[in-house]
Amino acid sequence: MLRILNSQSRQKEDFKPLDPAGKHVRMYTCGPTVYDSLHIGHARAYIAPDVVRRYLEYKGYQVRHVSNFTDVDDKIIKRAIEERRDWREITSHYIAEAHRLLMHLNVMPADAYPRATDHVVEMQEIVKRLLASKNAYIAKDGDIYFDTTSYARYGALSGRKLEDDEAGASGRVDDARMALKKHPGDFILWKLSKNDRPEIAKGGENVPRWPSPWGDGRPGWHLECSAMSHKYMGVPFDIHCGGQDLLFPHHEDEKAQTECAYCGELKNGESVRYWVHNAFINMKARPEDGAVNADYVDQASGGVKMSKSLGNVKWVREMIWPEGPYDPMAVRMLMLSSHYRSPIVFEPAQLDEATARLERLYNALEALDRASHQSHGKTVTWSSSVTHIVKAEDPAMTTESLPMIKAAFDAKLAFDAAMDDDFNTAGALGALFEMVNRANQILARFAGAKPSPAEGASYGEAARLARQLLGVLGLRAERAQGGGAGAGGGEDKLVELLLKTRGAARTAKQFALGDQVRDGLKALGYEIEDLPGGEAKWKKK
Repeated sequence: MLRILNSQSRQKEDFKPLDPAGKHVRMYTCGPTVYDSLHIGHARAYIAPDVVRRYLEYKGYQVRHVSNFTDVDDKIIKRAIEERRDWREITSHYIAEAHRLLMHLNVMPADAYPRATDHVVEMQEIVKRLLASKNAYIAKDGDIYFDTTSYARYGALSGRKLEDDEAGASGRVDDARMALKKHPGDFILWKLSKNDRPEIAKGGENVPRWPSPWGDGRPGWHLECSAMSHKYMGVPFDIHCGGQDLLFPHHEDEKAQTECAYCGELKNGESVRYWVHNAFINMKARPEDGAVNADYVDQASGGVKMSKSLGNVKWVREMIWPEGPYDPMAVRMLMLSSHYRSPIVFEPAQLDEATARLERLYNALEALDRASHQSHGKTVTWSSSVTHIVKAEDPAMTTESLPMIKAAFDAKLAFDAAMDDDFNTAGALGALFEMVNRANQILARFAGAKPSPAEGASYGEAARLARQLLGVLGLRAERAQGGGAGAGGGEDKLVELLLKTRGAARTAKQFALGDQVRDGLKALGYEIEDLPGGEAKWKKK
């Protein structure tokens, strides 16, 4: 039974989809504000829900996943003003870049990627509903706020009380704006353009604005996710993911306005069944960080928070192929090596360690492939309830006890158990590496001896299972071909083309030409391994 730690209850709960048939799962992920490139913290916030989705689908659920982009925000406007660029040009650029980076990180595409600016009408409809239900009010300056005192369950998600908001409000909002609110914790729903601060107002026509019944303006940040999740999935839905930094105020406020605006559909119930938040990634302190303000230090982990002012932001594009030095799977391996709710204190050496772990996996898979091909055994079937395989094609050999099958069976049980425990990817990887250790021991024991057909089949089955489980974690099941080119360069395509030419030459019995292609690739630093059936694998030395 899958159990998920629900941020709202702060307890692990059995996973039970809202779908009466128990087959369909609806899942929403809060995406980034697209005024800059993705950093390593964003990578974790995408990889964590990607693993949740993959594991649910592995267990047989049909998942609808929606992930938004925040493309209207004061940070975007400020950047547009500073760079004298249209704000839409900035957001479109970073959305396109995000899609490219997510592809390299092997994040499955969501079913929908709604943008906030495409859903202003839906947001205005929510504001109308909240005004009608007295959950919102128009302040003296014309801006519209949500009245946090109007909703009894406000604070249930984050565990905060309204008096906490009052005590912590000083310094966050200027006194003039605070004076307009009924309560310090009230948050803005619709911001009139005439009330923009001077640094925003100077943008003139480059500041986004939409007509509304209350005057030209733009929506508050929290409003967009309520509108988009309702449009694309309805309410309630099963899982809401996001970074820990979004728990308060963003998700608390989103939850309150959704449950007030759609109280009829929800029958005054909860809008989300499971809230899932991943922990922060902070940076390992550098010598120059010794004098930083205490606000930049995470007390729980001892790491230093990422900040442009400190110069310690780790951009994904600078870390991974094709621009950076690392296989994108190394970033993914790093994330998976810790539970998604555990903070990570990052230092570059961790990517070297993650790369080494990937190499262990790929080396073991390739060794199993070689041992499997040596036997030329036929396909076999095996039962997950026993540690034997059954060769259906040969009644004379009904079963044979094989240590590799037992290792694979044990790994699958341990993998599933770890993932059922709140998506414990560190434990799941531990199960895979235990199988790798057993595979290396078994193969070493029989080194030099040709495996029997059944033994060869067991090696092939173990490799197949390992690749399936790697896929559940979103890790590429094959070593990247051609180094950095494996992330989208042209080098791997050229090598593959040459190998196809070589294969065609060999099929046509033009062996001299085939050998010439092989020797030429070898001279350029490529190792070619011929496989049964005329296929070939390659890697760069």
